[in-house]
Amino acid sequence: MQLPTRIWRAIRLWATAGLPLAVAVSAGAYSPPPGWDPMLMLNVRLNASNQLTVETTSAIIRLTVAPGVFNSTNHTYDLSIVTFDPAQPYAVLNGTAYSRVLGWYDQGTTGANGDDFYDTYAAQLNGNYVWIVKTGGSPELKTYCVNEDVTGDPGTPYTPIFGTDGSSTQWRWDGKMDHNAYAVALEHLTAPNQLFTATYHLYVGDAAGNPVAGYGDTTTIWRWQGPTVPVVPVPGIVRTNGQIVISWTPTVTNLTLVAADSLTTTNWTAVTNTPCSLNGQTAVTLDTSANQAFFRLQLTP
Repeated sequence: MQLPTRIWRAIRLWATAGLPLAVAVSAGAYSPPPGWDPMLMLNVRLNASNQLTVETTSAIIRLTVAPGVFNSTNHTYDLSIVTFDPAQPYAVLNGTAYSRVLGWYDQGTTGANGDDFYDTYAAQLNGNYVWIVKTGGSPELKTYCVNEDVTGDPGTPYTPIFGTDGSSTQWRWDGKMDHNAYAVALEHLTAPNQLFTATYHLYVGDAAGNPVAGYGDTTTIWRWQGPTVPVVPVPGIVRTNGQIVISWTPTVTNLTLVAADSLTTTNWTAVTNTPCSLNGQTAVTLDTSANQAFFRLQLTP
């Protein structure tokens, strides 16, 4: 079966001198905050021998693409759509596939809400904490701390953790039910049903994160899966040294740069300039003497 020919939104390129490059941006109503339902809460426990354990799961959680971004007719994603209100903390999930299903949890009954690890095991912990370190997994996976409190969800700002945006890979769990947000930028979804993982090491440490003797640690692996339809990388356009350079990430190899003089035409022709490698990107260099044109990336069977 032949793949859809219109794979990516057209980019309007002004090649004449003095005119800026422009990309159209779609607008629409903002989506409500991303929720955690359906939940999958994995219990953290400390047994009588001071051994930490965490409930494991074989589930692979499907990442959700923000509503309105995917065009089911053309099988394309529009990265220009701003799904979540940019003024809200959860706007960090714009342009991603995300999930809040998995959660750290304690089902003890001594806390006010029945889920406070530090109340349940206060005597054993003696003022120490559970620290969680991301020790491996997919580098594309970003994580934002979203802990629930009495004010409701999302409660607190989406704080980068586990190495996201330069944060520490080490995170001190607050002992509550935390359905953090896990997200992968859409441009990284280049194959159907991509698997993303995170390996977590749990241990008991003091307030500074130093391991405390006398407690056993544990490790667990969580898994997520991308959507069934991959994302074609968006091309970038820059003007340099009197030329126009169009580039895209080389993660999808069967792409052809095509051009037309109108967005409404059905006659898109392949750009014959030979692609090259430039700063880790696949790039095509064009002469600025050309007239106005429209460009897009097209998948070839």
